[in-house]
Amino acid sequence: MSELNEDSLQWIVVLMFLGFILRAQVLSRLLGVKQLTVHELMAKLGSNPPIVLVDVRTKNEFDAGHAKGARLIPLNELKGRIEEVKRMCPDGSVAVVCRSGNRSLSGTVVLKRAGIENVYNVSGGMIHWERQGYPVHK
Repeated sequence: MSELNEDSLQWIVVLMFLGFILRAQVLSRLLGVKQLTVHELMAKLGSNPPIVLVDVRTKNEFDAGHAKGARLIPLNELKGRIEEVKRMCPDGSVAVVCRSGNRSLSGTVVLKRAGIENVYNVSGGMIHWERQGYPVHK
């Protein structure tokens, strides 16, 4: 009986691990959130007009380094600043970034629920941005 319990425990651990790793993809599909790689973001930042980039990290995180043109709106302030975001992007295209892609996923959901249709979560966030060698501004 203890082997069955150990097997069950191992499966639970494996499923929890997979759930942790795949949570952004699963939530994105369930909530209809589009993902944007940092490479795609870089291309969209260089397009005309460029995509609006909202950084939902804290001010300290933002000040430590952010993508050029990013606008700081901490996640805890986002709901109260929806109209500001709508004014920034009249065509409704917004990319949301954070440190790793988790808070930005929450931010994209907030913006989608507010009626902004073209919202993208930046996969991997600023961690991936920096690892790919893209410029960071302070």
